Formats: sequence, structure tokens, C-alpha cells
Amino acid sequence: MQQKSKFVLAAIILLSVFLVVYIGYSVFMQPVEVNNQSINQSREILSVVDLPQAEISTNMSVDQAIQNRRSVRRFSATPISLQDVSQLLWAAQGITDPERNFRSTPSAGHVFPMEIYLVAGNNGVLELEAGIYHYNPFNHTLEMIVKGDQRYNLSQAAHQQKWVNDAPINLVVTGNYHKMQDKYPDKNLSTRFVNMEAGHIGENIYLEAVSRGLGTVAIGSFYDDQMINILKLPTNETPLYIYPVGYQAQ
Repeated sequence: MQQKSKFVLAAIILLSVFLVVYIGYSVFMQPVEVNNQSINQSREILSVVDLPQAEISTNMSVDQAIQNRRSVRRFSATPISLQDVSQLLWAAQGITDPERNFRSTPSAGHVFPMEIYLVAGNNGVLELEAGIYHYNPFNHTLEMIVKGDQRYNLSQAAHQQKWVNDAPINLVVTGNYHKMQDKYPDKNLSTRFVNMEAGHIGENIYLEAVSRGLGTVAIGSFYDDQMINILKLPTNETPLYIYPVGYQAQ
């Protein structure tokens, strides 16, 4: 009888210890909710600029544009037009079939994880204030997110490549790898799809620039952290390309 009482007492003590530990964990050890308000979760839009409608017809054939395509690193100070900007952005990510949301470049699984930014310099684009703009393909508009000429800062982030500062504008391509991985969980596959899509966009920018008498060059060498800071990128976007665009210097 005495041994049974000791067994019951020991069981009560163990149960009490378990309850104390469980309650203590529940009250004091719950994961702390991190405040991410200081991290860019979305873009803060300062103003919106309507772009002119993209012109589908051109005087140059695709074959001729491919023949003439070259990488250009010497730019004149001549500003480009807002129509030029419209055409370049439409070629990069414009919606070509509104009913099915198809765009100018193919995307694996119809995911479209890419974003395009315009970095416009002082007097870089006629009738457009200098600053950094996000391209909204759904209504073909520019959303200003940073005021002022940021080309020098961008060139410094791009390992001091001077043509980034010389060109009247730069187009920056970013990719959302998480968005693609939601569709394709295999990380190697989803990463490949995003990188391939960046290449599709880049070739369209090259050919559209050539067709409008402009030049450009693909740049992939830069400091990611500086790019993210300059462009105020949301946390789910990774910078992939810079394309300086302008008239070639003679």
C-alpha cells in the first residue's frame, strides 16, 4: 500500500512539472512577431504618368533589326521621346492580349515574375521629370517611386560603368524567384525559368531600341544591395539587368 502511494505521488509530481513547463512555454516562449515595416514590402507611388499608346507598325523589319543589333556604350546627350519610352516598355513587358493577359515576352506557366523600372535623367526624356519609375503593364503607365536624377548612383552601383550615367535613360529588369517557385517548387527549374525570361525581355529591348534608331547594352555586373537600395525594391525582387538606352554618340 505504501509503495502504491509513493507511485501515485511520483506521478502527481511528474504531471505537475509537465504542466508547469507547458504553461511556461505557452506564455513566455511563443515566437515573437517581427515587425518588418522598415523593409520594403511594396512600392510607394509618388505620382503616375500615362504613356502614349504603343505603335505596332514600324518602318524596320525584324530581320533588319536583328542584322543591325549591336551593343552600344557611347551615348549622346540627346533626349528621347516619351513615345520611345512607351515602345521600349511595351516591348519589354507590354500586354499584347488583354483577354488572356499575354505579354510581349513568353513566361513559363504564365507566371510573369518580372518587373521593369525606368531610370530617367535630367532632360533624358522629353516631357518627363527625372526620377525612377516602375512600369505598370496593366494600364501602360509609369509610377514614380523616386524623384530626381539617379543615373550617377546607378552607375556607381554598376561598378562605375560610365555609360549608365551617360545614357539619357536606363531600364532595369528585376525578377521575383519566389513567385515562380510557387508555381514550380523545384528551385533549379524555377530559377532557370526566371533567368530565361530575363533574356527574352532583354532581346526585345535590344530590337525595339534598334528599330527606333536607339542603342543599348546589357549590363549584369552590379552590387545587388546598392541596386535594391537605389530602386527601393520590394523584398521579393532581385535586380537582374540594366539597359542604358539612348542615341549613339557620333
